[in-house]
Amino acid sequence: MRTIPVLVTLILAAWTFPALHAATKHQHVHAHGKAELEMSVTDGAIRGIFRTPMDNLLGFEHSPKTETQKAAVERLRQRLGDASRLFRPDTAAQCRPIPANFSSAMFSNGPQSGHSDLEYRFGFDCKNPKELKSIEAVVFEDYPRMHEIRTELVSETGQRTVTLKKNNRRLTLK
Repeated sequence: MRTIPVLVTLILAAWTFPALHAATKHQHVHAHGKAELEMSVTDGAIRGIFRTPMDNLLGFEHSPKTETQKAAVERLRQRLGDASRLFRPDTAAQCRPIPANFSSAMFSNGPQSGHSDLEYRFGFDCKNPKELKSIEAVVFEDYPRMHEIRTELVSETGQRTVTLKKNNRRLTLK
């Protein structure tokens, strides 16, 4: 009977994920080229929080000054509407992105301190969770300034930390 282990895992993930979030939020270091990802995967639901300096995505993190910079910020804002443009679950799992929620001083009046970060909350719901074996960080494809993503993963198989890099960008789940 699989219901009990899944229920226990869901309870543990629900209890652990906020603790992970609180712990890593205080540890977040603004380091160009690096990002942080907290992800939970339970019974076909993927939920994540991705944090990165805006410099990794735009090449700058001050208020946009030129039309080119303003256009880059707008392109990024549009792109963030679809989580599969940053993270891609296995195709066979038939995962559908849910609406993302993101924030950065770059999307309002600009950064006050000269540094600007993105906090990106995203998720996927998967029709065929048994086929969900990995998630690829495709964010490396479009953002060459991104070099590594420190990942805290909570899944049905436990909790672990993995560092994803351009040449090793697949997060295995099983």
